[in-house]
Amino acid sequence: MIFSNRIKQLEKIVYDGFKVFFDFIARFLGYPDVPGMPIFPLDFKARDQLMGQDLLPKHITEIPPTQAQRPETLTEAFFGTFPYTMPIEKHFYQHKAEGYYNFYVENYRNMYFLPDWLSGYIQIHFNITVDHSGLELCRDVFFYVILLYGAIVSIRTTLFWMLAINPYTFPWVFAVDFVDWIYDALAGILPCFVGIDLVPSIFAMLIGKVTDSANHLVFTMPFLPSEGNRVKMLIDGELKDVVQFHYLPYLWYKYPIPMNLREFWYSERPDILNFMEKNYSQFGINFRPLFSSSEINPVLDSTTFVDSILTTSKDFLGLLQ
Repeated sequence: MIFSNRIKQLEKIVYDGFKVFFDFIARFLGYPDVPGMPIFPLDFKARDQLMGQDLLPKHITEIPPTQAQRPETLTEAFFGTFPYTMPIEKHFYQHKAEGYYNFYVENYRNMYFLPDWLSGYIQIHFNITVDHSGLELCRDVFFYVILLYGAIVSIRTTLFWMLAINPYTFPWVFAVDFVDWIYDALAGILPCFVGIDLVPSIFAMLIGKVTDSANHLVFTMPFLPSEGNRVKMLIDGELKDVVQFHYLPYLWYKYPIPMNLREFWYSERPDILNFMEKNYSQFGINFRPLFSSSEINPVLDSTTFVDSILTTSKDFLGLLQ
């Protein structure tokens, strides 16, 4: 009985001690005048800024290919289906008020764009505006090159466990030459865990992340990424969050429009040229092509030649009369 009372007294002392300690911490932090963070912000704009990005859907890719992908060729039947790029789809549209070069992409939380300075540099110095299929091709090539390098890394990692194979003999030495220099550079950064080197595993994860991220990159030419407007749009009867690019691109206002594009409007699409001049002529932008001196001189020479012939003919007729 006495021992039980001692336990209860000890419990009360411990309880009172922790109560005093936590009360002191609470009063130090402002209790009871601190209501805490609101669960549901009353300001809808603040709520969208805090939670809007997390509520967006995620762009799903299938790397490696899932079992649902059926082999379509004899090579895939023997070696399995190969992964392929699954970029975010861009939807182009024309509108009588917005123009001809408008598009939108569905807004995903794991979608990203090039920086404005890099996108502008590519458009200005490499003349990549409306047609950026070359960039799409570069992204696909980058995807498969990184994927191939990941396969080499996987072979090199497997060789660590194959003690009967000498990795410094042909043909395994190629995998060693491609991979070991990275392992040596990272060896002093990541420590070993229970005798196992973590560099191969983390490096393989990094390669997979970079490969998958190539599918989430969106090119916005001829617009800059910052020109996108995040709006809601009714698509197939469903209200979705999209990033919309429309009206006149900023680079076409700040810099001269590429000559090949203006020539295309002038010779093949006068409707686009008329729209641009009608809606954006107040900005002082030249939408018509400029002919170089090498293109003008042959025209002038042919005109001078014809004029000289006409003059000579008139003089000859005058003499006959």
